[in-house]
Amino acid sequence: MGLRRSLAGGMAVAGGLLMLVSGYTSRGFLYTALGYAEPRISDFLSGAVASAVVLAIVAVEAIIALGGLSVLIGGLTIMVDHVTTGRVLIYLGGGAGFLGLLVSLGYSAYKLGGVDPLISYLPYWVGLALAVAGRRLAKGS
Repeated sequence: MGLRRSLAGGMAVAGGLLMLVSGYTSRGFLYTALGYAEPRISDFLSGAVASAVVLAIVAVEAIIALGGLSVLIGGLTIMVDHVTTGRVLIYLGGGAGFLGLLVSLGYSAYKLGGVDPLISYLPYWVGLALAVAGRRLAKGS
């Protein structure tokens, strides 16, 4: 196992643990979009195909909803040589990247009413930043 992959996996594991410990959950754009798409699948597809697509959407929504656990498992997956799978799990559990992090921070500051509530969730934001950095670092390994 390469040093870069170990570092990337370790950062993601630490980020996932911080996200789990904080207890804060963030539902990103993808989760919301899937929630809107799921009930409308039957308008476009029918039968077994519609059921399979709805099942896939529910599975992806569950992975996204687990957040910190998805990031933790993604970090461990990177450490055991499944870099692409680990990066996808981190992507789903931790958000799309730094832009997603910044938008999420801004939206939370607006919705929660200022900076004070954000500071109380600092472990989550640090964990999310570690997860995103670990995912980016794993890209090259």
